[in-house]
Amino acid sequence: MRQFFKNNGFDYEILFPNICPHCHITINPAFAWKRFSNDTDGTENLFIAFICTNIDCQKLFLAHYRLKENEFLFSRYLNGLPKGPDWPIPIQELYDGSVEPTEDDKEPPNSKFIKTYLQSLEAENFGLDELAGMGYRKAIEYLVKDWAIKNNPEDREAIVTLPLAQVIAKYYSGDLKDMLDRATWLGNDQTHYIKIFEQFDTDILKELIAVIMVELDNEYKKAHFKESIKKYNGK
Repeated sequence: MRQFFKNNGFDYEILFPNICPHCHITINPAFAWKRFSNDTDGTENLFIAFICTNIDCQKLFLAHYRLKENEFLFSRYLNGLPKGPDWPIPIQELYDGSVEPTEDDKEPPNSKFIKTYLQSLEAENFGLDELAGMGYRKAIEYLVKDWAIKNNPEDREAIVTLPLAQVIAKYYSGDLKDMLDRATWLGNDQTHYIKIFEQFDTDILKELIAVIMVELDNEYKKAHFKESIKKYNGK
């Protein structure tokens, strides 16, 4: 959906966003209000408030546009939450093992990995790339250690205190270990004064994390099928 707005005697055609940053559903948003303003360097900005037309959401969200070559281009949302990847079920259920869930719990304990990843993604969406990189590194540590605790609960006290590299070396192997090592290298790089892997940015780090989640999910499924499907010994 497009609409024309006038500013300083000029008409500008504005492309409205088609995804709500709250519910992440495709929509034709309802226009609420707009405001033009200038940065200290003279760059012209446009802020538009929209209302989500999804009946289950209907939240207000703000969009920022910046003038470039006589056209106001969408820059970013100013509120809402970024949509993370599709989390595999075993990743959603990860926790640090400090509190055992009971039958009365309606939901599994919150995953610190998912929480930290989404906070990092939000920081990145706000242009805080330095903070985002460090956040993804922390998310990797939660993922690695919580998965190790899940499969080795008797070693929990040791796992939480060991350096990340030692946990990977002790509790992981094969391609998964190789991917975890590389994710850790890139994650550590985000926390250092001088970067070693200049050619690899946070997008590559997120791709590595996505590959790791697939590998962990496959591990979980293979273990599940081995346990649940037994050889039939009947005659």
